[in-house]
Amino acid sequence: MDRSSALAQLFVLLFVINTAEWHDVTVGASRVTLTDNGYKNLVVAISPAAPIDQSESIIKNIKQIITEASPVLYKATGNRAYFQSVHILIPETWDHIEADLSTWETFDTADVIVDTPNPMHKDVPYTQQNGKCGEKGERIHLTPNYVLTIVQEQNLAQYGKPGKIFVHEWAHYRYGIFDEYGTPGGEYPLFFRQSGTSFIEPNICANKKIMYNTRDISNNNAACKIDPATNIYDQNCRFEFHPSFKPDTSLASYHLLDSVVHFCKDGDFHSHRSETPNKHNTMCGGVSTWTVIMRNPDFAFYHNRPVDLDQLPAEFKIVKPTGSRFVVVMDVSDSMKQCNRIDKLGESVRAWIKNDVPTGSQLGMVMFSSTAHIVSELQVISDMKIRQEMMKKVPKDLYSITCIGCGLDLAVQMLQEKGNNKTGGIIVLVTDGRNSAGYLDISDVEEDIVKAGIRVVTVAFGSEADSNIERLADVTGGKSYYIKDGDSSEALQRAFTGACTYQSRVKNSDLKFKLFESTTSASNSRSVEGCFDVDDTVGRNLVLSAFNLDDRNSLESMQLSGPTNEIYDQIDFDTSTATVTVALAKVGRWDLNVKLKSSQSKPVLVTVKTQLRPNVTTPINTRCWVSNGADIKDASHHRIRIHADVWKGSHPVTGASVKAYIVKPNDELEILDLLDNGVNADTTQDDGVYSKYFAYPNQPGRYTVKCQVNSTNHKALEQLGFIGSASPQLFGNETIIGEVERIPMANFTRIVSGGSFQVEIPVSSNDSYPPAEVTDLSIMVVNDTATNISIALKWTAPGDDLDVGTGLIINQFNTSIKIRYTHIGCGFPCAASYYQLKYSDVVADVINSNFDDESPKRKSRSIITEEDLVAGSLQPSQAGVQQTATFQLTDVQREKPYYLSLRAVDKADKAGQVSNLVVFFIPDKSVLVLTRNTEDEDSVDGMTDQEIHIHINTKEPSYHVTSLLVAAFGLVLIVCLVVMLLVAVVKHLLVYRSYKDVPV
Repeated sequence: MDRSSALAQLFVLLFVINTAEWHDVTVGASRVTLTDNGYKNLVVAISPAAPIDQSESIIKNIKQIITEASPVLYKATGNRAYFQSVHILIPETWDHIEADLSTWETFDTADVIVDTPNPMHKDVPYTQQNGKCGEKGERIHLTPNYVLTIVQEQNLAQYGKPGKIFVHEWAHYRYGIFDEYGTPGGEYPLFFRQSGTSFIEPNICANKKIMYNTRDISNNNAACKIDPATNIYDQNCRFEFHPSFKPDTSLASYHLLDSVVHFCKDGDFHSHRSETPNKHNTMCGGVSTWTVIMRNPDFAFYHNRPVDLDQLPAEFKIVKPTGSRFVVVMDVSDSMKQCNRIDKLGESVRAWIKNDVPTGSQLGMVMFSSTAHIVSELQVISDMKIRQEMMKKVPKDLYSITCIGCGLDLAVQMLQEKGNNKTGGIIVLVTDGRNSAGYLDISDVEEDIVKAGIRVVTVAFGSEADSNIERLADVTGGKSYYIKDGDSSEALQRAFTGACTYQSRVKNSDLKFKLFESTTSASNSRSVEGCFDVDDTVGRNLVLSAFNLDDRNSLESMQLSGPTNEIYDQIDFDTSTATVTVALAKVGRWDLNVKLKSSQSKPVLVTVKTQLRPNVTTPINTRCWVSNGADIKDASHHRIRIHADVWKGSHPVTGASVKAYIVKPNDELEILDLLDNGVNADTTQDDGVYSKYFAYPNQPGRYTVKCQVNSTNHKALEQLGFIGSASPQLFGNETIIGEVERIPMANFTRIVSGGSFQVEIPVSSNDSYPPAEVTDLSIMVVNDTATNISIALKWTAPGDDLDVGTGLIINQFNTSIKIRYTHIGCGFPCAASYYQLKYSDVVADVINSNFDDESPKRKSRSIITEEDLVAGSLQPSQAGVQQTATFQLTDVQREKPYYLSLRAVDKADKAGQVSNLVVFFIPDKSVLVLTRNTEDEDSVDGMTDQEIHIHINTKEPSYHVTSLLVAAFGLVLIVCLVVMLLVAVVKHLLVYRSYKDVPV
């Protein structure tokens, strides 16, 4: 092994050690496992929108795609993995297709969906990735049209072979890698300059010298023009590989080439290029795709070592949903009498049975104390009579001892009754205590639950509930909820409603949307007044509810006022809940007013919920979730991210105001502004997914999460543009990058629960995390004057702690909950303490692993300080604010590329990760044209007339390499001038000699 190879491997080892957060990979709802080198339980779900008349072709082609993908994956992973078993979930309406019955496979939790196109991608296969490097994606999206046309010549030319396309997307989805190519007009350039040379080449990852031909699509000429703003080929330039170009890598790059069968590695043969401007290098700090894949739990620690297999058989199982099966497992131990828990449980279960359990599904009930008993066998919920009979059976009596394992074990037996050919099911577990010693506990039955394909939704009732229930929800692909004793029954109803989302496919007509929520109590304010918008997609069965009333006499009045001043005040009362219902609410702004009497002793929750309007088929949907799962053992090893996505049908919604409300174990409320800006916690800009780090898990216990989405003044936009995914470029005059169209949306509100998560070991202080990594560092302008050279940079400021800061703590006006605001405009201190900026002509000098190395071997590196500042500020701005600064460069040479990066450091001297690299290059002045009186929207302070401006395209945030080719042209020009001058001198001498002897 040579020295460079050894250093490369040492760099990889150090990077693995210093990025422990990559191990924070959440399995989520997927049940895929890699056992004995075979992936099992891969779910491909087909949407009801797929054409039923082509159902057989769709199923056949799905099988073909995965069958062809198996040997590709097997070779690409070094004989470590292939696809062994696949479940294809077909729509209920495909009656003519023979299928087994199942309830654990669902469309919303499938690994791969075949659904109508996302307009941002059209028919191009893509993977929704909300996580960071090494983290599992959300799902792979194929369209019916793509699946039906995989063997057509145009598709093969455009995308490549379907098996390789699937492996490319699988690597995104399962292993958390990103693309290693640029696109025309995209975030990363189609071309770039090779380091230290004047050569422009396609932006790909390949292990062989790239041989290609260029073509200008504006005039169909072979010669492309140089863009003076970037000093690489302009946006009209495309390339085609030479037929003799046959690289082995990379499947994350140009996988459509037949010769490409491997991912780029850190060794010599399949060498990875960490300096190329692509998303993978930005997201993964320059580490190769192969390294990221091998660090995945599927392969780490010598799991699934290489094996020689002659055949790679794939088993396909066709399954069809028939209706979900629920078993409610209820704790009836003595502790449930505290704080009226058993009554709240009974009220919530009865309300769920009455209003929300889907018609046609099956429901059973189990109660447990020292032993477990069946309250009601599984019954089909067919009509209101059945619902009322089930409601009467909800238990009220309490007993001693808590045997959670007993209740779960009996529920599993019910769902696997002999003679029942169904599998899976959903258990809703409600408990308030720890398992009694010596009795069957959760660990005793966990394996049986997982093997049976049963999903568990857990509800922790009170702070003393068993700490193992969050793990049970995680490993079974369920969700966790936490109910405080002061919460109303509505909080418990949210958990039961959440269980309904795990059906094979939730009908749009069954969806419910929360438009308003507020809490009050008679001790602070005897009324709740508010307003909400009914948008044009909702309004059917609009219900104003007041929960947790002492009795009917506690309510003084309750009314709704519509857009045309119509009044609704007919009150219905059930146990402790009062409601006012509007059959079909008008579109527009509504007002509500709830007045309590002074006799009311408990907090009252007021909500407004509704359903889709008649004939509306495209809802505005919102999800809210914690990407790290519900069971967080040690918060210092996890960077907790909160996400919410907003969609109108299959179209992402951007520009909305999205907030996450996190209630801590001590009732302190943290409010986060979630952003869709593509930096810090957010992976991709304008994809409809809003994200933020939660930087203050400083208490042990359970945290609850809620998200609220608002669109006011038509600020939210429905995305209709097209950004492409799997196919880097098309040959011909078309490209996969198009104009983004955004349609303003009417005002709307959505409020959804994100469930809960449990922290076992909290962070030690409010300053336990460093600032987040800057991922959008870019060069705006390079100024080259007669006296100095300066560079203007732009980036989004991280926070003092990840992407947030410490806000002010105040008391909410109508409750005792403390609120911490952690959005832009917060109190002290939102920003990091200072930045460190360094540049060098050696890329290794400014990468993360060497940033602190001050040894003599880093002698080429220069540090930018306050003394170099020309304009702007080196003082970090508040988190999320875009900032610019211009610096004078005193140690640069012309005709040489330089690499620059920065990192933020907080007030406790905790340093964040190093940013993405940018590259700048100062050409020879003789080839540049002086500009006078330049008016440029990208200009910054410090520029004057008669300066040489080298403008850098700000649409390429990761790398900006200026042209060496211009310098080469300049040298040629100089040589030509010299030659012309010499020729003139020679001619002059000859003429002189011919006349020197002639007399005057």
